[in-house]
Amino acid sequence: MADATTAAIAAGEQAALFALDPSADGPVSGVPYLGADPAVSDAALVGDGYGWLAAALPAPAAPPCPDCTLPQILPASAPVLWTCPRCHPLEAR
Repeated sequence: MADATTAAIAAGEQAALFALDPSADGPVSGVPYLGADPAVSDAALVGDGYGWLAAALPAPAAPPCPDCTLPQILPASAPVLWTCPRCHPLEAR
């Protein structure tokens, strides 16, 4: 519900939601940014994807096969799908 003050401001009178003082020359926060240039760290991560994360994490624990309880493996053909080398020898390649 709009009050009389907001109703008096026409849409064309307000240029921005928070208008800054045009005479302010310095930083708005009063604290200048003194951080390091992010280009150095950005260049180190470009093209790496999540390789850095995989290197930091331990290898996943092999779940047991639901049929024979032998530990499953991650085959080279599909390294995201666990398979049992005894129950599914063709998929384990």
